Amino acid sequence: MAVCSNSNKVDDIDKCGICLSAFTTPILLDCFHIFCTPCISKLTEGKNTVICPLCRAVHVLPDKGVRGLTLYPYFKETDTADTQKLLFCEMCENEEYAVTNCIDCKCKMCLECSAYHLKHKIFKTHKTEKIENKCTEFKSQETKMFEDDTCKTHNAELSHFCELCNKAICKECISQNHRLHKKEPIVFQAQKRRDHLRLAFNAIKSKVIAINREIQHTESAENNYYQLCRQGKDEIKTHTERSKEIVCKIFDVLADLNLHKMDEMQKQDIKAIHTHQDELETRAMSLQCLLRSTDNIINFCSDGKLFNDYTFLYETLKRAATQDKKLEVLTPLFRSGRAIEHKYVEECFGRVERGIRSCSLVESESHIYSLPIMSEVKILTKINSFNLEKKDLWTCDIRGISVISENKSWLLVKYSYWLEDGYEHYYLKLYSANADMEYEFKIPDENVATHILQATRNEILVKSGALIKKIHVDTVSKIEEIVTTTFKSDLEFGTCAMVEDNRVVTYSVRGKCFYELTVNKESPVTLNETTLKTIPVDENILKLITTGPSSIVESMSKQLIMTCKENVITLDRNYRICNIHENQGSDFRGACRDPYGNIFIVDYNMNKICLFNSYGEFLNDVLVQDISKPVDIKRDSMGNIWLADQNNRVQIYSHP
Repeated sequence: MAVCSNSNKVDDIDKCGICLSAFTTPILLDCFHIFCTPCISKLTEGKNTVICPLCRAVHVLPDKGVRGLTLYPYFKETDTADTQKLLFCEMCENEEYAVTNCIDCKCKMCLECSAYHLKHKIFKTHKTEKIENKCTEFKSQETKMFEDDTCKTHNAELSHFCELCNKAICKECISQNHRLHKKEPIVFQAQKRRDHLRLAFNAIKSKVIAINREIQHTESAENNYYQLCRQGKDEIKTHTERSKEIVCKIFDVLADLNLHKMDEMQKQDIKAIHTHQDELETRAMSLQCLLRSTDNIINFCSDGKLFNDYTFLYETLKRAATQDKKLEVLTPLFRSGRAIEHKYVEECFGRVERGIRSCSLVESESHIYSLPIMSEVKILTKINSFNLEKKDLWTCDIRGISVISENKSWLLVKYSYWLEDGYEHYYLKLYSANADMEYEFKIPDENVATHILQATRNEILVKSGALIKKIHVDTVSKIEEIVTTTFKSDLEFGTCAMVEDNRVVTYSVRGKCFYELTVNKESPVTLNETTLKTIPVDENILKLITTGPSSIVESMSKQLIMTCKENVITLDRNYRICNIHENQGSDFRGACRDPYGNIFIVDYNMNKICLFNSYGEFLNDVLVQDISKPVDIKRDSMGNIWLADQNNRVQIYSHP
């Protein structure tokens, strides 16, 4: 059995997946795995296809055979860390890579600063130029011929992105077929796709570490397995000695048969463990090789080729991040029989059988073992708790939390009084993590707010019916409308979420569609057919969302995760279903991101917090003390978790 290295050095993935040696004229297959040309030639002798040894994908050879395959364009043995010098943004403190250079300002900018620079009226006349990473200078002339960085129609560089056609175009295309289309420099779209690929790259990198850890666990499980088999054999021998006085000959025969049977089971199980270890090693090498090619494509690939290969590469990474195969081995278990009777000797003696339960590496009473589940359970530790004060006969109900900086949080609280005709009043309360209320503001009845979109210390964006309003919190509090409507009297927003670029996303049960609009905090936005984007949904979503979602949150992978009763639904940016998690009896409500890009979601009925990854896949439950009917959850700038429950209580937890 091959030995898997647990090292995280780059040298570990600079090896051919077939010969396990340094690359010799490396070839990049369509599945983004890299192999030596001689190794691929041996695999394809007398064949017109090649099967990837790592992922088993089938590739049809071109007419020229192996010589017609794509050479890997980023391989250079003399590359060192000193040559990989990248420029950083000089406008902000986020340590982002610079992508453009302003000739007038003489300043290098990242993607976000460059976009702001182009939109600002003071800098509109400035000239900017694209920055090429210095590491691209090390690409050889031989490999540049394989890059698809030119327009096939005009043989010119792909320099812009057409939003309507969703494709990369050159300057000649702009003046011809795409003259009236909305365009932007391709560097911005390419950078966004690089960011998405880096997210998937980090997920794969973590998975390689997890696989290496699982290989170590299987080795430990193998040692435990041998020990258990030895214990089982000793037990059989001991039981045999005790029974020999009555039916020694019969027992000797049965003992030999059972020992032989256990040996056969042992051989089969050890073979299964070794086979699983080999599969894990192959899987790890597959992912490491995929990391190698993806890392170089992210850092060195031209924008045009990156744009053309992005979708397939991203799906390949996503698929690789979710594929798993667990090892389940049931050890031989000797079970002794009942009181000895001559005609039932075999039954009385007992027999070797498989265990009836899956196992863990922790010994149980029945000596049953298996491999552990690798999902890590996080534990939140309570650091503070406080209850909202009530107002005489009024009942209060926390409708939402919006955590701001400085370790403080705004609470939207509804007070109800139903002894007569019924009254409702809404308050905004600012609390610190020390449970001290620093400010209280009563929202006028004509501006009833039901959801907090975004908040700072002095300004709060709230949803009020079909409007979005901004509340200025100072000595004289005032409210102004930043979204107004004139064309749809029946327009009613449901649960809203503020996503990137100041966009607001909401789902309308009555309209059976999603609404999307861009909010300008400085001046009002009037809703019309241009400013309000309406996205109809398919029948599958309508069946899942029968009532308004409890919450909507954007994940680090730019997907929308919605909670609706028993379902956690994940949508892409085109509002297509990517993943559905259903748990009978649950009532999923509030959600927020944790410091690692995962999603916390509270379960009102089950009294727990669930952890999902950025793709909406369930990971595990979070261990939390003293939790009852949670309704909302948020994370502040210090990393603390704020949890509100139905008992008008707010609890603050630290995050590991």
